[in-house]
Formats: sequence, C-alpha cells, structure tokens
Amino acid sequence: MLPLSATFRLLGLSLVVLLFVGCFSCNNKPRLKRQFVLADSLMLIRPDSALKILEGMTENDLNSEEEKIDYYLLLVEAKDKNYIKHKSDSLINYVYNAYKNREDNAMKAKVLFFKGRVYHDMEKFEDAALYYKKAETVAKKTKSYRLLGLVYNELGGVSMWLSMYDKAFDYYVDSYSMMLMVNDTATTPYEIRNLGRMRLFQHRYDESLTYYQRAFDMAQMYKKPRIQSDVLYEIALLYDQIQKKDSVLYYMRKSITYNPDIVSTDETSLAIADIYRKAGKTDSALVYIDKCIRSENIFSKTSAYRYLSEISESQHNPTKALEYYKVYSTLKDSILTRSSAEDLTEIIAKYDNERLQNEKTEILLEKTRTMRNLYLVLLISVLLGAATLTAFYIYRKKKEHQLKILRAKTSVYLKQIEANQIQIKENEKWVAEKEKLIRDTNLKLEEKEVQLYKLKQKEDETSRLKIENQKLERIREELNREIDLLAKRKEKITVINAGIESQYSLIDRLRSWKPGDSIMSETEQNQLPDLMDKECNDFATKLRIRYPALKSHDILICCLIKLRISNEYIASLTCCKYESVLTKRFRIKQRMNEKEENLESIINHIS
Repeated sequence: MLPLSATFRLLGLSLVVLLFVGCFSCNNKPRLKRQFVLADSLMLIRPDSALKILEGMTENDLNSEEEKIDYYLLLVEAKDKNYIKHKSDSLINYVYNAYKNREDNAMKAKVLFFKGRVYHDMEKFEDAALYYKKAETVAKKTKSYRLLGLVYNELGGVSMWLSMYDKAFDYYVDSYSMMLMVNDTATTPYEIRNLGRMRLFQHRYDESLTYYQRAFDMAQMYKKPRIQSDVLYEIALLYDQIQKKDSVLYYMRKSITYNPDIVSTDETSLAIADIYRKAGKTDSALVYIDKCIRSENIFSKTSAYRYLSEISESQHNPTKALEYYKVYSTLKDSILTRSSAEDLTEIIAKYDNERLQNEKTEILLEKTRTMRNLYLVLLISVLLGAATLTAFYIYRKKKEHQLKILRAKTSVYLKQIEANQIQIKENEKWVAEKEKLIRDTNLKLEEKEVQLYKLKQKEDETSRLKIENQKLERIREELNREIDLLAKRKEKITVINAGIESQYSLIDRLRSWKPGDSIMSETEQNQLPDLMDKECNDFATKLRIRYPALKSHDILICCLIKLRISNEYIASLTCCKYESVLTKRFRIKQRMNEKEENLESIINHIS
C-alpha cells in the first residue's frame, strides 16, 4: 500500500496526463466571421459579389491568425473564379504553410489545388503539375470527387500546353467521370469540349466533331450560351484545318452570336488573324495580331510574332521577317526552357514514387503511434485504478453530503442551461435573419448598380447618336445643295452640248457625205452659211462683203466648194443637175469679177 501523500501525487499526475491527451485530440476550429460565411456561400453562384465582400475587408478587421489564413484562401479562390490572373504566390504560400502539417485533408486538398492554380497562372507548369498531383492524392482520401474533377481538368490543361495530347485526353476523361458523379451540369459540357479539342490537336477530325456536337447539345440542354459559343468557335478552327473556308466563316459568325465577348480573347484573336492572313486581308489580320502581341499570355504572343514574320516574308520584306522571327524564336525557346513534356512526366512519376514511399512510411509510423498510445492507455489505466482504489475510502464519507449539494446545484444549472439554450436559438435565428437580409440587400444593391450602369450607357449612347444625327443632317443639307448646283450645271452643259452638236453635225455630215445619204433640206441650206462663219472664221460674212453681187444660192455653192465637196456631190445634195452646177459656178465667177480663173483658189483665199 502506497502512502497517502504519494497516492495524491500519483492521482494528480494521472489527471494532468489525461487533460494533456484530451487537449491534444481536440480539434477546435475558430468560427469564421459572418462576412466569410457570406463570401463562401456566394463563391459558386456569384463569385464577383464574393470578391467584392472580401476586397472590402482589411487585415485590421481580422481578430486571429486563423481568420487571416481563411481570408487569404477565400481571396485566392475568389480571384481564381473571377478569372483574375495570379501574379504572386505569397498569399497561397502563407495558407499552405499553415495547413501542410494539419490533419484536415479536405482543406489541405483545396489548398494544394489552388497552389497549383497560382503556379499555373505564373506559367510554372512543373510546380503546377506537382501540386495538382499532391491535391489528387489528398482528395482521394476524402473522396472529394468534385475537387478531383477540377484537379484532373487542370492536369489535362498542363498536358495540353506541353503537347501531351494522349495524356491530356485521359485526364479530361477522368475529370468528366468525377463531374458526372457529383452531377455538375455546369462543367460537364466543358469536359466534353476538351475531349473534342484533344482529338482536334491530334487531327482526328471525325472524332473531334462528334465530341463537339455532343458538348453543344449538352450546353443547349443546360442553357449555357457561353459554352455553345466556345464549341462553335472550335468547330470553326476544325474546318479551318481541313480548309473549308465557307464553314469556317459560318461557325465563327455563329459563335459570336452566342457570345459577342469571345472576340476579345487571345485564342479567338489568333484564329481570326490566321483566317484573314490566309485570305490575303493583311490589314485586318494585323489588327488582331496586335492584340495578341500586347497579351500577357506568352503562347499567344509567340504565335503572333510567327504570323508577323510570315506576313513580312509574303510582302517581300526579309529584314522585318527576320526581326520578327528572332523574337518568335526567343519566346519559343523561353517556353521550352520553362517546361517540357519529359520534365512533366518525370515530375509526375517521381511524385507517384515518393507518394507510395510516404504512404508506406506513414503506415509504419501509424502502427508505432498506435502501439505507443496503447501502452500509454494501459499505464494510465493501472495508475487510475490504483489511485481510485486508494482515494475511494477517503471520499466515501463525504460522498453522500456532496451528492445532496450537487443535486441541488445540478437542478439550478439545468434550468439555467435550458434558458441559455432558448436564448442561443433565438440569437442564432436573429443572426440567420440578419445574414439573409444582408445577402438580399447586397444582391439588390448589385442589381441597382447594374441597372444604373446600363442606364448611363443608354444615355451616353443617346447623346452620341443625337450629335451624330445633327452632323449627318448638316451633311445631308450640304449634299442637297451640291446636288442642286450640279443639276443646274448639267442643264447648262446639256444646252451647250446640244448647240455644239447642232453646229457641227451638219458640217461633219457634209464632209463625209456619199451617194445614198440624205440630201440637204431647205433649213440646212439656210443654216450652212452661219455654221461656216463659226467653222471657218466668218467665211460667209466675208464672202458677202467682198462680193455683194452674190446671191444666197451662190453663197451656198461657195460654202460647199469650201468644204471640198465635188461638183457631182453638190448636184446631188442640192437636187440639181451636174450641168446646172457648172453653170452656177460660171455665173458666180462672173459676179466676183476676179482675174483668177480657178474658183476654188478664189474661195480659199477669202478665209
């Protein structure tokens, strides 16, 4: 039998050990702030609202290290779901260091996944693949199928960028299987789209088109116009590869009708640029190539410089072509040095081996810990048994009295506990109502902001259109005035041309006259002297002044002789006999009273 003092020391030591073990096994999670709960609930349905809530907080609002860790993780997730590219790993590293030694596998898998996403955005593909594989291992332990689906999807993306299309196809199949298990209708059309994309890269066009059609039908069934747009766009790329230009343009235009914002993406800009380049529309191609050059995506930028080199070469500008090709080659080498398919395969294989070895080591450690804990429990049991037997006699006499007091206190405590529980339920109900009110209020505020933004856009558009209409109205008035002026000018020109034609048409006809043509009318005979004045420097007028004895018919004969028309043609034109023409010539010469015997010479000297 141990002395009484030693018994009490032993009992105290046993109680300390029990308290230590109990505290070690307890898992007390700090309660998140209401903002965290609200942001987490909005993460899937309204990630933009979740990000707005988180960005409205500061580190000064956080009361503990745990809340700081949770805040960083939610912020990384919100940025990722809003397609904001990660440029630093400082936040996720802080969260990772906090979780890497914890036993919460569900949260650890989530942290590992987002660490891979951060490195993916930073184009550190080896690191991204490594943490995706770690996330896969941990997620399998918790059967987190949706997270596994996301992990496989990202591994497929890394494999695709490294041109490991068979490996990427297998990962996408695994991702699709996981999403089917959790009935995730939002992502399954994307998974089918990815399978079609891999077959497209492998030039297996029939299979690719089958997957694309299936993805489009699923997206249509679930009312996902953005996915429909993506699928139609990639079908356009497929037809571009098999050189069906009409189909390319058809599906490209159809894709834009489902999602007009698709033209702003790097992939679409590259595709449209390539289509214009092949069609010989260089200026249009350069517009979209310029967008890709300014992009932060190194793959898009690399392809853009390759297109520029090819365009410069087609334009017979070897200097520019060489310059662009050097930039393209540098960017391509940079990509190759960053990662390669062999490196990725090696990393994945190395990680799988390390994982298996770690699992074996963990099993051995778990067995060791189990045996140690068993021995500890046996020892504590023995000690407690001895302490209990020793102390039983000492506390036996006091037990009945203490029991009465304890019963009385217990009754009071129970009543207080019931009252506290009622108050707790009322408080929880009040908090839930307030949280719902906050959510509803935030949603209404967001809707109002959207409506105000759209209204402002409409007002700006209306003002712009009014200004443009005023400008167009002024232009229309000016054009109408110009049209009136041109019409008046046209009338004047028409009148002038008619006069000119009437002046010269008779003379031209006489010069080219031949037997069988129409003879001169009386009107034309009367007009000919006036026309000869205009044509031959006032010929008829000078003839009348110099030879006043000449009659009007003599003047007509002289005009015809001036136009070098033979006597036979003169006789035909004036409807008289040849002998009559000779007689008239003789009389004209007599009336002129000129010594010159040749009438043609006399007439030619007049003008």
